[in-house]
Amino acid sequence: MNTWDPLEAVAAQDANILTAARKREMQNILRSYVGFFDPFSELIQNAMDAVDARERAFGPFTKRISIRINLSNNSFSVTDNGIGFREGHFKTFLCPNISFKDGQQSRGKKGVGATYIGYGFNSFQLATKTPDFACVAELTDGRKWLDDSQAIIERPKVKISRLAHEIFDTFDRGSSFTVKLGGDNTRPKDLRWVGATTAEQWKTLLRIKTPLGHVSFPDDPQYQPVTFDLEVIDEAGNQSSLLDQKATYVFPHTVISSSIDIEAIFEEQQKLIKRQQDPSKLPDRFRKLNAVYGIWNTEKLLELTENESSKALISAYKIKAYGYFGYSVKLWDQFNDTVANLRKGMRVLRGGLQLATDNMPQGDLLVIPLTSNIGYQNQSHVVVHFQNADPDLGRKGFQPELRETAEQLAVAMVNRLKKWRHLLKADTGASPSIIGESKLDSWIKEQEIHESNNPLKIANPHFFAPLNEVSITATPVSEQDVVVLLNQLIAGGVIRGLRLLATSSHQQYDGIFRFFVNEPLKNHLFDPATNPLGVQELRHATAFNSKPYVLEYKHNLDGLIQEFENGEKTENHISLAVAWEIGEQWSKRYAVTSLLNIENLQHREFHGLTHIFRDERTGDTRFYGIILSELIAYLNNVEGVQKFHREKYSEI
Repeated sequence: MNTWDPLEAVAAQDANILTAARKREMQNILRSYVGFFDPFSELIQNAMDAVDARERAFGPFTKRISIRINLSNNSFSVTDNGIGFREGHFKTFLCPNISFKDGQQSRGKKGVGATYIGYGFNSFQLATKTPDFACVAELTDGRKWLDDSQAIIERPKVKISRLAHEIFDTFDRGSSFTVKLGGDNTRPKDLRWVGATTAEQWKTLLRIKTPLGHVSFPDDPQYQPVTFDLEVIDEAGNQSSLLDQKATYVFPHTVISSSIDIEAIFEEQQKLIKRQQDPSKLPDRFRKLNAVYGIWNTEKLLELTENESSKALISAYKIKAYGYFGYSVKLWDQFNDTVANLRKGMRVLRGGLQLATDNMPQGDLLVIPLTSNIGYQNQSHVVVHFQNADPDLGRKGFQPELRETAEQLAVAMVNRLKKWRHLLKADTGASPSIIGESKLDSWIKEQEIHESNNPLKIANPHFFAPLNEVSITATPVSEQDVVVLLNQLIAGGVIRGLRLLATSSHQQYDGIFRFFVNEPLKNHLFDPATNPLGVQELRHATAFNSKPYVLEYKHNLDGLIQEFENGEKTENHISLAVAWEIGEQWSKRYAVTSLLNIENLQHREFHGLTHIFRDERTGDTRFYGIILSELIAYLNNVEGVQKFHREKYSEI
């Protein structure tokens, strides 16, 4: 025998030798998967690839990914309406190094993730359906067999089973996978470890630690983010759900308020220079910030380094990057505790370098290797993204030269961002205020539920009879007086277009309200004598109750405008400002339409509104106002205040 094929020769060997060799191969694969979120990442990655593959094959459709996390039985399911499996592929995809994906268009490409899921745990259900094939099956004791060094446990076989994630019955095609955790050597063992028990908490975790955190940049080709539904069942069996959530990475500036792009700073400086003003004298909204951030495309990154080998890699892998520099590490604690609401000290979002490829975060955060001001490495969050890089088996790391280039770029970006640290808040040790859209939305949702479950009604007809007076006997001297006066005006029927849901002394914003129109509808119509705060015409043919909005109370509106400038509050979160006096600062920022000028009556949408604050350049509405001193003067003499309102306020 002069020649032979080693691969064919292996097939002729003793079956026990082949089994032992295959086990060693699979154990090596499993050793590379040690992270808590690894099983989530593998199945979510496969689901996202599957829906994208279906779109490429058959054209646009509504992509659906549904995830269930069941803490009561320590399991999770990932189900998609993607391409599904052919019968031959379904029977073999759990084998190591078998992959049917196109590596150029898919996130997964090595063919080891499915092996890890199937043989890294002891209970794995797999299901698929297409027009030509459908099957629901399970593999049990995969990990026990793999760890059995005595050859006692028989090699497990896939068997037909009953569907675990029933949502799959509503999909026309696709795949569904369910993993039940627990058992020796399995990682993770217990889904409760992260301390998350609601869908909102798990959404945050999965968007930071798995492919649900789709990493994209402004100049990326148009890509419609995959949406997902998430259901969480806690230990007591209580269910919480979120529908149609976007699979996007949680960049810090999207969840921490008062964070400004350095490009916006450059643009503002250019405006000042054109006006021959000092470019260092930035408006107040650029000061006392929580953070600054920047986005670097490939061309900009090439300008950050003089190293030729790094430049070659930046070009070859079309590297892009994001950098965030916060005034304090306490920002991460505040996000963890008040927004993500996770167990103390977890810091799921924190300072460090996150590597990414194929629009997915890969592996744990690395330390940014600063050589000076090393404390800044914990205040900075950097994402460096490679196109078509090839991470190792467990998706934890990249070739040394790619990692080194990413570290060099991270250092350069932090050094660039820290030049703007004079615009950040001073770190006094106090807890930062970072409330953004997610926390605000949660508060609004909580108040909606509270409103529904605990309505407050007073039906006694003897209360609130017209007395032509309010119980507060002097003009307001504090914000609290303003709150009291507004409530009396609403309760007395003077203002009829608002309904209050909640007030707060500890949230970032003061309260939540609804616009509403109730029966009899004629009570909302304007009459100069009997109903001067009414609307010219009803825009709703029937009773109307709006979604919840945010309101702010101030004695003088200048205080709210100052909070906008300081970044303490965000203008586009607020729909209504209630103040005793309008102050002076509004004229520097807004064009105001007075609704107490009867010529502007057509612009009053709801009973009781007195002013509209508009962008002075575009005319777009920013928020509504109720200025109580002007409202009372108007009620006492409608005609007598008309000249004042025509002269004081700019018109549309």
